Amino acid sequence: MTAAVAVVVIAGVVGVILATRPAAPPPVDSERLRAAVTIEAVTAHLDALQRVAEAHDGNRAAGTAGYAASVDYVEARLTRAGYQTRRQQFSYDRPDYTKATLQRTVPTRTDYTVTRDHRPLAYSGAGSVTAPVTAVDLALGGDRATTSGCEASDFAGFARGNIALVQRGTCPFSAKVDNAAAAGAGAVVVMNQGNDPGRMGLFAGTLGRQAGVPVLATTFELGAEWAAVPTTLILAVESTVARVTTENLLADTPTGTAGRTVVVGAHLDSVAEGPGINDNGSGVAVVLELALQFADLGVQPHNRVRFAFWGAEEDGLYGSEHYVSELDDTGRRENALYLNLDMVGSPNPKPAVYAGGAPGSGALQTVLTDFLTSQGTTPRTVTFRASDHASFLDAGIPTGGLFTGAEDGADPCYHLACDRLETIDRDILGTMADAAAHATLTFAQSPG
Repeated sequence: MTAAVAVVVIAGVVGVILATRPAAPPPVDSERLRAAVTIEAVTAHLDALQRVAEAHDGNRAAGTAGYAASVDYVEARLTRAGYQTRRQQFSYDRPDYTKATLQRTVPTRTDYTVTRDHRPLAYSGAGSVTAPVTAVDLALGGDRATTSGCEASDFAGFARGNIALVQRGTCPFSAKVDNAAAAGAGAVVVMNQGNDPGRMGLFAGTLGRQAGVPVLATTFELGAEWAAVPTTLILAVESTVARVTTENLLADTPTGTAGRTVVVGAHLDSVAEGPGINDNGSGVAVVLELALQFADLGVQPHNRVRFAFWGAEEDGLYGSEHYVSELDDTGRRENALYLNLDMVGSPNPKPAVYAGGAPGSGALQTVLTDFLTSQGTTPRTVTFRASDHASFLDAGIPTGGLFTGAEDGADPCYHLACDRLETIDRDILGTMADAAAHATLTFAQSPG
């Protein structure tokens, strides 16, 4: 799941089930399929993905040998089960920094270390700035709930050329940076929010598009220190853009009406910082095992089911965007709905079902919510755009999904090297696998 998720999800939690419940398809008996999708099989896939990362510099990021090996693993299992797979190649530009430095000159000289004290956000602008720091609507006490930098009015009276210090929270990083740049900021520093242990230290993030000014992330502690007394910083970012070529992997059931294709997907790439076992090996493992058991049980779906494994989600949803961009009008109509699985094994789970979306999305939300409730899990509902379902929403395709939380305290290892198999909550992973199996079978067998 892309790095902006924690901000957007926390802002979008609805907390109640929709008042108007769209009609769901006729019920199906999913017990046999759910029993076949075992937690042992799902965690075996996670173990395999972790071993892939360990053999390839500790990660499975798009465009790397670790990602290629991940695709090979999933494809080999699908092929062995009798699927005809299809690789869908695409390319995109990935920004990266070649050098980043940060130094305090006032009140005392201090040199800071990149990747320990600070790091550029993806799509940071390049440049060198020496200027005083101006704190923007920070919330350093209490619950630290903040909209720092989210409104243009936060920058009233901002001294042009200064470095804007904003606090993580509520709105996307890009909104904060846009407002700061419009107010004349020479650079932006985004401090962590500090509202729970997972939001204290240094973090990775993306702006989603190129910024015109340098943008650094830093820890809550350093941000609070700079806000406490008049501070001048010297910061510099040198950046580059690399052309990345990678691929999606798709597999269809051999039977079922192609005009009503049920797409079930998960992103296969990790961030460069770690193996990505919860984010998003957990979703991949469930989708893969679901596909294998469809084949092993000989399920004959009324509607075709497409199992999708997306590339480059962490860099900006590029894989799912490419898939949707390749659909003509007929193809978009043939994609009856999309079910997204992204982070479904969080160690401190906060089970959730996606809310909202294109017309028709409510039926999927109803099926998922009703099933989880019947199993003793009452999910919250979340609205966010930081995963692959956003590409389908933009095309008007009904969407839904499952989520167990990211940096809202649910996964302290989100986007870190410790996102490993041993942190997975097996109980919630099994529950979410059951929900995915039930919903997939429900819509696969729906008459219309």
